[in-house]
Amino acid sequence: MKLLISVVSIMCIMVANSYADEVTTLKSLVDETLQNNPEIKAARARWEASTKRPSQEGSLPDPIVGINWFNVSFDRITLNETPDSMFLFTFFQEFPFPGKLSLREQTAKEEAEAQEKMYETDLRRVIADLKEAYYIWFLVHKSIEIIAKNKDILEKFEQIAEAKYAVGDGIQQDVLKAQVEVSRFIEQLDLLNEQKGMVEARIRSILNRPPDSPLGNPETEIEKSPFNLTTEELYKIAQERAPLLKAKENLIDREEEALKLAKKEYYPDFSIGASPGLMGIPGGGGTQGAWGVTFGVKVPLYFWRKQRYGVEEAVLQLKAAQEDFSSTSQDISFRVKDQYLVAKTSENLLKLFEEGIIPQATSSLESAIAGYQVGNIDFLTLLDNLLTLFNFELTYYTHLTNYQKALARIEEIIDMDLIK
Repeated sequence: MKLLISVVSIMCIMVANSYADEVTTLKSLVDETLQNNPEIKAARARWEASTKRPSQEGSLPDPIVGINWFNVSFDRITLNETPDSMFLFTFFQEFPFPGKLSLREQTAKEEAEAQEKMYETDLRRVIADLKEAYYIWFLVHKSIEIIAKNKDILEKFEQIAEAKYAVGDGIQQDVLKAQVEVSRFIEQLDLLNEQKGMVEARIRSILNRPPDSPLGNPETEIEKSPFNLTTEELYKIAQERAPLLKAKENLIDREEEALKLAKKEYYPDFSIGASPGLMGIPGGGGTQGAWGVTFGVKVPLYFWRKQRYGVEEAVLQLKAAQEDFSSTSQDISFRVKDQYLVAKTSENLLKLFEEGIIPQATSSLESAIAGYQVGNIDFLTLLDNLLTLFNFELTYYTHLTNYQKALARIEEIIDMDLIK
């Protein structure tokens, strides 16, 4: 009977984590991800690279510098003999029609701002992926802990059933049923250890760590983060802050500037050249200074094949950007609503399990143990109460992790920290 008392004591307290490895907090992994994740680094590099474009696009075309030599003989240099012989330095500069350079620069600026928002989008997505993986990792560890605890308890029940069967107070079916359930726990532990390896590999990949580097263990408990926003508030925040939506807005602005530029291509560009140099003096009298100036116009002669289609292309690109914005806005609203429902449903179920189901199941098991001790409850009823509480514990932590994962995904969408 002392054995039964010890079982009751075990059920009244949580078994401490049996793993001795260092505890790894979510915050430490987030900090490491921000420093080492290659996707974040690549997105930042793309953004920083795009900031180098506006200055290039807003600058004049490179000038052309050259030398011209005019000689009237193949067998000698005639520069000092005839005015037809000349030596000229040439400088040639093209000037786009007024407004073209500023439009090109503004288009590049809008692209850079879009890349900045895409960087923020990628950053939020990677951090959300990490948080989701961490909570799965926590759930796997917690499941292993709960199953190991219940396996130990069940093995003690099995010993009790065997002792009763040995003295004729029990039946063999009780022993066999307990052995089957122990075997099922062993199977679940093997599957969970496999899942643990997979989620740890995922976390190492996000952290950019070597495949077999030590990772430690997640925290033994996680606190439920407060969440008091309504769907209307989330929609509003998403429209104001969502990086992906802001990126799509910048792309619309970019295409609007590109359309203005395409219309400007109907106007000609200009070029100016200067040619200072030397020319021969008649009668072999040496050389004298000379200069020349040129002015040119680049005529859009083939506008019906080139500029016209350039404008039509820009119009369609703008329309595509506007439709893409609308699609993204709808998708964000759906994702916000979807994750909100997951979070609120999980929150309601957590409250139900905390305040009703688990306390009631625990009391039911304790009552079954007491009844089994005096012979009022059979072994299968006792076993059923144990497995019921076991399943409720696993379900509780599943709802907790689902709640936290939903908040992580909402963070990704609205660009706001919700998990403290």
